Amino acid sequence: MSVELKSDEFARVLPLYRAAGACFPIISAVIQRRQRGQVFADRRESPASAFVVTNFGFALYLGDEGKVEFDEGLARLLAAGDAFRPSYLLWYAPPALWQAGLDALGSDLVRRRERVRFEFREERAAWLSERVECPDGFELKPLSAELIPKTEKFGVKLDSRFWASAADFVENSLGVCLLKDGEVASLCYAAAVADGLAEVDVVTDAEFRGRGLASVVTRQFIKECLRRGVAPTWDCFEYNAGSMRLAEKTGFVESRRYALYSFNVPINLEGDAVEAIT
Repeated sequence: MSVELKSDEFARVLPLYRAAGACFPIISAVIQRRQRGQVFADRRESPASAFVVTNFGFALYLGDEGKVEFDEGLARLLAAGDAFRPSYLLWYAPPALWQAGLDALGSDLVRRRERVRFEFREERAAWLSERVECPDGFELKPLSAELIPKTEKFGVKLDSRFWASAADFVENSLGVCLLKDGEVASLCYAAAVADGLAEVDVVTDAEFRGRGLASVVTRQFIKECLRRGVAPTWDCFEYNAGSMRLAEKTGFVESRRYALYSFNVPINLEGDAVEAIT
């Protein structure tokens, strides 16, 4: 059995998130109604299992693994597909039984990749005592509502993917960018802010890569986070060597690795896949 909670009921699954020891600000922000998404649970009152989905498709399973009724209900939701706002899901660290079921569907339908989570350690960031130097010909600026349209070339969709509007981003998130001739050359921003954590995302225009710009905006972003009393967090795919190096260079240390499964919905779990989760 699975029911979709109303937005004013989302907080009922927060104890499940806390008990899981999860560190996914994008998910926590949905539960706390700071960003948009959906919550499905085994029951409305005192839920014991839940599935949280952001409007962009990031998802997390909460509660004890192997709750047959809830898992069967979730499998039916995935098979129908129409209950979810996004048509493509990116599932953080599914329970082992679900991983087996998704693996049984094959790589043509489900993509599995490994992610690395980093935590920021101030003692590993000696550069914090120094001023962040802006490269010649560039201008370092906070990301404002007026500058957000200039980030569209990166496809980050700051005013719609994670945030409801440019004004929503400016009020509830933060970002730093490097400008070249009035255009954004590199950008570091928080995809989510929750529980005193900011989910870091960095992007640089292909024309300016290899010049250390990502390091500049990331350092300035980290300083702004700390000034606001927020701790930056970093996630990337294990094959993204550049992102891994930048994280370590700026003071992050690896804290865990996990699997990320991505797939289109509707998706049918049948045969071996159903047996794996029930």
